[in-house]
Amino acid sequence: MTAVVLLVALVVYRVQPSAPVAASPTAVERGRLVYISEGCIHCHSQYVRPNTADVLMWGPIESLDELHQQRPPLIGNRRQGPDLTQVGARRSALWLKMHLFDPRQVSGSSIMPSYAFLFRDQRGNDLVAYLSSLHGPNAPQHIADTQQWHLPPAAIAAANPTDGPRLYNHYCATCHNADGRTRIEWQSEFIESPAILNAGTMAVSSTGSQSAHIDHLAQIIKFGVPNSDMAGHEYLPDKDIASLSVWLAQDGPQPAQTE
Repeated sequence: MTAVVLLVALVVYRVQPSAPVAASPTAVERGRLVYISEGCIHCHSQYVRPNTADVLMWGPIESLDELHQQRPPLIGNRRQGPDLTQVGARRSALWLKMHLFDPRQVSGSSIMPSYAFLFRDQRGNDLVAYLSSLHGPNAPQHIADTQQWHLPPAAIAAANPTDGPRLYNHYCATCHNADGRTRIEWQSEFIESPAILNAGTMAVSSTGSQSAHIDHLAQIIKFGVPNSDMAGHEYLPDKDIASLSVWLAQDGPQPAQTE
């Protein structure tokens, strides 16, 4: 019975009419066609599943009525990468472009292949325009909600600062080292140049406590910085976020030794 239902759903999805394409489509409209033609739907959903961890990581949710207005709907039934429903509110246009060029350079252990070839013509920029458009009217409230997140006590208790250097080199050094690859390749396009973290920039302020400083770092690591190129690492386990935050607050990357 389940197989029959899935088959019917697939047929309905395949035969429903697509939205008409304008004679002079916008970059967003063209980018949506690139998204479809490149099969992005096979790894990325555009549906935040209600009453799950999705809501905090990728939210807010959209109503089914909103989803049904799409032609065709790009809900997706698989997720090997993050949900993209609100990606335009969570990632800057530059980050999206950098990620399409070389996913592992800016997204740690990403299994996504490079789509740098799309930038040989207009398709790459059109896809970035489409992805940047993916956010709803409730996105600002969701960003405000993420600012209320704090490290769970269990994650703090399980933190292992000795994991900090490994995590930093894997996820952060490409932008936050003076000689980081991403920093060098894209330095002229950043909204604001990333802080060089081996220059003492992680020191706790004189007015704040060490625990508050660690919690603040964890919030940045998990959800990034709104309206900047600093992306979140929403998929990282809280233990890893705690380990990296504690290490940054207590030791952190050291300045390069000069001869």
